[in-house]
Amino acid sequence: MVDQPVRRVFVPPQSGDPNPDQPPPLNPARITGVASGFMTAKALFVAAEVGLFAALPDDGATAETIAQRCQLPVRSARAIADLLVATGLVEHDGERYRNAPDTEAFLAGRGPLDMRAMLRYWDLVSYPTWTRASTAFRTRQGVRAEQLSEEQTRAYESSVALVTAETAADLAEAYDFGPHTRLLDVGGGIGTFAKPILRAYPRLTATLLDLPDVVDVARAEVAADAFADRLDLVAADVFVDPLPAGHDVVVVANFLHLFSPERNLELLARLAEVVAPGGRLLLVDWFRDPAAPHPATRLGSGEFLMISGGDTYEASDVTGWLDQTGWTPVEHLPLAAPAGLIVAERVG
Repeated sequence: MVDQPVRRVFVPPQSGDPNPDQPPPLNPARITGVASGFMTAKALFVAAEVGLFAALPDDGATAETIAQRCQLPVRSARAIADLLVATGLVEHDGERYRNAPDTEAFLAGRGPLDMRAMLRYWDLVSYPTWTRASTAFRTRQGVRAEQLSEEQTRAYESSVALVTAETAADLAEAYDFGPHTRLLDVGGGIGTFAKPILRAYPRLTATLLDLPDVVDVARAEVAADAFADRLDLVAADVFVDPLPAGHDVVVVANFLHLFSPERNLELLARLAEVVAPGGRLLLVDWFRDPAAPHPATRLGSGEFLMISGGDTYEASDVTGWLDQTGWTPVEHLPLAAPAGLIVAERVG
């Protein structure tokens, strides 16, 4: 009997020039890398929480310096930094650690975009929710806690605002709100979409509708805005409570993806009941391209399922729902990828 060679589990990825006449031997590096990804993800979240990236100057810092600045034990500072070196987010020359260029730009608080709010959401809300992913994928039911703490709600809304700010600005430019007088923003969060619209159209007034805990956060976010007197905040469940009437344009942004097709049909039908014939409905969402799904929609399909049983939908799905609920599709406009805008009109 010939002894089989022992297979190593932890093998670094192959490097060097491959032999064109012989395929490289298979190894499990990709599998172990993906499977252990939760460890590096959590290290990333902790690093952002303790301010590790902000603590690294251009010329780098030793583990001892990181520990002092971040109030960590030296061994912990070294362990977190080493995990991030493996991802490429942190660089190490044998003595000093420094931010990679993209890390410096987006995680140190000194660049053009600060993505730490997204990491905070993933840490406080998304990460614990995904521990129940098996149930969600098997049942198509959301598994996130029904009630978020105030800290979790702020983390969620801040992350959504970060991700959708570009899309919100695009919407205010792509659609002419000039003919309208009163806007209803359904699931409006902390006003990410309503604010740029009101800023661009001084004669427009608006109502932001969202759940009570979200509205509590939104009040503080819009209180100091110059247009605060033109934005009413209404705490309500759009599927249960009476909907405010008197609006000639409705924005539903990044909301359909949170729910099943059946719930979206219910939502669109309810909105049709409070909008007069000729009123407009603006649906902004991450519409899935089945031929070439955008990376964000790949992540979103799982995340929206975990939150509340949602998904990313194709534009054809949405226009089909409109046809069934008293709306006529008017046009489909691209926004910042992968977002798009579907405009519909209330049937007379």
